[in-house]
Amino acid sequence: MSKKWLTLLAAPALLVGIATPASATDQAVYLYSDGKLAGALHFYDDGDDFGLFDYLADGHGVRAYIEVSAGTEHWYEWGSFYNGKGADAGGVYKTDGNLYSINVYRMKVCTVDGASDTTPLKCSAWQKIVE
Repeated sequence: MSKKWLTLLAAPALLVGIATPASATDQAVYLYSDGKLAGALHFYDDGDDFGLFDYLADGHGVRAYIEVSAGTEHWYEWGSFYNGKGADAGGVYKTDGNLYSINVYRMKVCTVDGASDTTPLKCSAWQKIVE
């Protein structure tokens, strides 16, 4: 086959590859305390679900914080939930999520003293959620 035909066949394949939208992947943010994994917040792209895990028996629960922005620098609470089941007792899941690709989202996980505690002790850095 000549170079001319190979070039003509390769061009449509390249265009298809460019036009295909990128798919998001599962993501997570981790919180460490004194070098030990204390908690994690996972985003599961299939269904836009979240899982919150407490890994450290330190007397604290963990709280997930999820914020949304419409492309500005102003962030608004999208959701927050708590896991106080105890270390390695399993995750707490938020499964009614529906993130829209026109918005920007971020998440973090913090240790707290109970479900109504509004002053986190330690927090992970914010992790942008790529939808």
